[in-house]
Amino acid sequence: MPQPYRGERPYPGKEWTLKHAADDGQIVICKCGLCKREVRYLATDLIQFFAPSRDALDPPFGCANCGPDGWVRVTLTYPTTWDYGVLMVRRPGEVRQIQTWKWVKLGD
Repeated sequence: MPQPYRGERPYPGKEWTLKHAADDGQIVICKCGLCKREVRYLATDLIQFFAPSRDALDPPFGCANCGPDGWVRVTLTYPTTWDYGVLMVRRPGEVRQIQTWKWVKLGD
């Protein structure tokens, strides 16, 4: 399978990891090339779920509409002063425990 398009690296000659992006306070923007869905994450939030040494330009998740991450393009940006209070960013929410039910025969 061919490698997905990765675009230009923000810093040629250096690997840019999630730790670097989190230390700089960057926003990770993931855009699907098929359905054009765009989701923004804080790099500091992604470190909680992925290794800090992970390449920052690797898609963290597949597209919620299309599924696979082969069409997801990742870019990094810095928040501006006008972004605060306006820009929608996806953040981790509460963790819920859900009770499940199953069918069993009486007496098992």
